[in-house]
Amino acid sequence: MASYEVEHSTTPDTAADNQPHSSPRHHRRPDLSSFFATLNEITPNPSESRTRPDAVPVPGDVSAAFRSLAEALDVIRRETESGGDAPLPVYDGHQPEGLGLAGEGADGGLIGQMIRTLLQEAEAPPREVEGVSEGFCDALERVATASLKPSQSCPICNNPFLDDPYPLVVRLPCHTSHLFDLECVRPWLRLRGTCPLDRFDFGKKERVKEQERIEKMMKRRTATEEDEDAEWDGMYG
Repeated sequence: MASYEVEHSTTPDTAADNQPHSSPRHHRRPDLSSFFATLNEITPNPSESRTRPDAVPVPGDVSAAFRSLAEALDVIRRETESGGDAPLPVYDGHQPEGLGLAGEGADGGLIGQMIRTLLQEAEAPPREVEGVSEGFCDALERVATASLKPSQSCPICNNPFLDDPYPLVVRLPCHTSHLFDLECVRPWLRLRGTCPLDRFDFGKKERVKEQERIEKMMKRRTATEEDEDAEWDGMYG
């Protein structure tokens, strides 16, 4: 995936120099390097064939990825909602309720709901990660800065898009109004594959394709083994 500097045709130094001194300061962004390192360990590279098509990630590693992202989102939540003093939301054993399109009526808003969902998954991790590929994130529609309004903000971090001198805003395919900062929504999409607002499952199609690929691989392997057995029987039978 292209870096922030490449996406915006700038460098960290020039971005800082060009930013107006009166611009509102963005909230602190969490370090996601550990999360993506863990994610890379538990998700297969689609460009490489698995040597063991039926292999699944270690549950502890999957759980660590969910908890890592929950903690990263909590950094944003602390900055935006409580000045850094609120504790990490706790999964209480109950299924999180849906938020609807606006995320109203849920304790902690959208980001609190996302954190609780991640903590729930960390307690009982799925057999495999159901997120989308990096290619899916790269292909998301970029929203032109000129089309953004001052009142529009990212549903996850609550930062107004135009507070950033170089906003990188994407539109999710499920609804024209579902706009997000790419750096906010990307890790969620990579891990869970759903829209944070309406939970539309983008990863389902990719999972179906992956399953079909594995089934074809298994069929080819079975056919090869049968051919080898037949050849062996012909020689020594």
